[in-house]
Amino acid sequence: MFSKDEIIKYLTRDKIKNINMINFINTYDINNIDMVGNSILVRGKSDQNWVYISSSSKNEFIKLVDKLTENDKYFAIIEDWMLPYLIKDKKLLWKMTCMKLIFPENLALPENKYNIKELTVNDAEYIYNHYEYKDYASAEYIAERINYGTSLGIYEDNKLVAWIMVHDDGAVGFLNVLHDYRRKGYGYELTIAMIKKLRELGEIPFVHIEEDNIKSMNLALKLGFKKDRRIHWFERE
Repeated sequence: MFSKDEIIKYLTRDKIKNINMINFINTYDINNIDMVGNSILVRGKSDQNWVYISSSSKNEFIKLVDKLTENDKYFAIIEDWMLPYLIKDKKLLWKMTCMKLIFPENLALPENKYNIKELTVNDAEYIYNHYEYKDYASAEYIAERINYGTSLGIYEDNKLVAWIMVHDDGAVGFLNVLHDYRRKGYGYELTIAMIKKLRELGEIPFVHIEEDNIKSMNLALKLGFKKDRRIHWFERE
């Protein structure tokens, strides 16, 4: 049986590729780890019991797939080439596909123009009620992310009008600006502040964006994020 520290040390050899899995292992209880050659499968629980897989070998990957059981329903950060093997003969209940983008290590950032504050757990229900992707989150999950992750907001008219947080795998997300407060550059400012905060913590800033979300994709590219790879989350029956 491999220890968490051993697996993280191994995954760090390709930190950009494996940063999601590294952050997940560091944050949550891990139920099981399987390894075949240089390929790794991790089972752990955040809001669901997730399966993460890191592999660059088809043969090793297939051997890991053979270790899956009927209880393995939720999969995270699955690459394009892995998908057919995991959903073969299985009914998909839902699937979300995004492009993973990484912020370059040495790219300079401008100064923030607005007063940006850390969120509190009291903001969780409010954020959930204004979240476009309710099927993929809960108020409890948002509260957990505020408690244990990095989260920032902009307040105006004595209310929270824009916010950004970090997901359970370390990805920057939940960026939202209330409709009446858009076109003020709040999304841009919050993303800059989050990148700076993550750099201070020694972490890699990265995002997941649906490719048809042109507005968010253009913002990320404008800031300097670079496309890495397409990834998928899904639940199978």
